[in-house]
Amino acid sequence: MTSRKSSDGNNRPRAIIICGPTGSGKSDLGFALAEKYGGRIISADSRQIYRRLDIGTAKPSLEDRARIIHYMIDVADIDEVFTARRYSAMAMAAINETCAEHDIPFIVGGAGLYLAALTRGIFEGPSADPNLRHDLEAEADKAGQDYLHRQLSRIDPEAARRISPGDRARLIRALEVFRLTGKKISELQSRGYYERLDTEFLWIGVTPERKRLYERINRRVDRMVTSGLVDEIAGLKNDGLGNSIKQKRIVGYYEILEALEGLITMEEAIDLVKQHSRNYAKRQLTWFRHQACAKWLDPDANHYYNEVSRIIDDYLK
Repeated sequence: MTSRKSSDGNNRPRAIIICGPTGSGKSDLGFALAEKYGGRIISADSRQIYRRLDIGTAKPSLEDRARIIHYMIDVADIDEVFTARRYSAMAMAAINETCAEHDIPFIVGGAGLYLAALTRGIFEGPSADPNLRHDLEAEADKAGQDYLHRQLSRIDPEAARRISPGDRARLIRALEVFRLTGKKISELQSRGYYERLDTEFLWIGVTPERKRLYERINRRVDRMVTSGLVDEIAGLKNDGLGNSIKQKRIVGYYEILEALEGLITMEEAIDLVKQHSRNYAKRQLTWFRHQACAKWLDPDANHYYNEVSRIIDDYLK
């Protein structure tokens, strides 16, 4: 099937977003749909962008990437700063290329910031400052994220209302912007945006019932460990990439790195990976429920795939 244009009279190309929390099954669904409809996959995963983070990010196999064209995988080194702005620019290029080949773009992932940047644009902020960001990370580790949130509440109450104390990345970015510019991030966000694609997006959300989702996540972590996750992380540590992993607090990696450094036991590290992955899934669900107008489906429901196909068929008419 070839790429379709919008039927609302403006001839806009169409793209399909498959979103949801980690471990929900969205990647398997995206792959199946790309095969069925003649599509390409643009990953929206904030960890799969990094080279050498393979097992712990559930990165598609080389065989799968040979069957279906994938974008936004293995596009940066672990020690690089990779921004939502950069993601948006590269993903837009991938969507344009896909549509030019008359294929359907399937944007698959759970990184809300990346999806927001792609679909709504993102404010023109200062470039990240690695030294300042390191200092803020250290503050969060020492005093806690609630401490950072209280700082943000004093300087930018509007941003603090939008950013939860648990959203470490956005907290640090908001404080970084203020310290670099002396301006509130909410003020900058009310101004200009990067150019957005004139594209119509269909959002499909995938999530099982909460208890089953958490069980899926726990089993997935166990499979990753069995598949060699510890050896993968040991290799990264030996190549001097441990500090970058810790600074970015890459879930599934920094916990096991702490075990390899003798700070905690490996059993404790694996339990932390499960816990942090479940916490991340909960934050993702909160973001998607408030920010994305998705049609939500349970992958364990009867006729799940048929219902997804029906929604897409109607959309592409």
